[in-house]
Amino acid sequence: MQTLNDFLKTLPATTSNPRKRIQLIAKELALGVTNGFWDDNIVTDDDDVDGESVIPHNKNLKSYFRERWDIEDIRRERKLLNSYGFLTRNNYRDRLTQSAFELIDETEPFNVFVSYKRSESSALALLVLARLKEYGLVPFVDMALEAGGNWHADLEERIKACDYFILLLGEDTLSSPMTVKEIQWSLQYRRTIIPLWHSGFDLTDKKWAEIDQEVKEAIQQTNAIRVTDESASGYNSAIVELLNRFGITP
Repeated sequence: MQTLNDFLKTLPATTSNPRKRIQLIAKELALGVTNGFWDDNIVTDDDDVDGESVIPHNKNLKSYFRERWDIEDIRRERKLLNSYGFLTRNNYRDRLTQSAFELIDETEPFNVFVSYKRSESSALALLVLARLKEYGLVPFVDMALEAGGNWHADLEERIKACDYFILLLGEDTLSSPMTVKEIQWSLQYRRTIIPLWHSGFDLTDKKWAEIDQEVKEAIQQTNAIRVTDESASGYNSAIVELLNRFGITP
């Protein structure tokens, strides 16, 4: 029998895009119902008049919001879910609507920016591009920029508009000032960063001692997907893990 922790591990990386974030929550609430972790009546400790916290009664639901989204008081999320038509309110209970359950079979077309150093990761970038498109995501790599455009500003706008930032890290990727700048933009706009280490990248290498600490924390091993075997099967395993981060099981 699947545990709540196992269920949470199957969910995609979170997004900072407000609209897509609330759609993701609605979809996951519906998935929680179908997997038997809570029912479609979301009962809360609630008294808006007295300003008390809005906290789910159900233990699993409470853990979901705390562990998945780092929130206890779901007042804001409840109001947004209601506004988008994913919840209907009656007698202090919020019931998930059919619209929430219809999201289960949909693949959200998240915008994904793929950052890489051309001399090291072009082939991998093309592979990532193809596999993400195959599953309905909307990936972008900088080879798609129009010639003659203001490419520096275009890249920043692309990162600002994306939901996820995939960073392909080869042995010398961080020696590229442009790649480091792209990471800094992703941090500035609070995008979800998914690092993919390959070709012997090692963050502990002394040559990266001067790299900004915030950048290092964003790409550290605990958050990273790693190609541990430089072979076709090794790269395929990394791509599968990457797809898993979006809740996709190939």
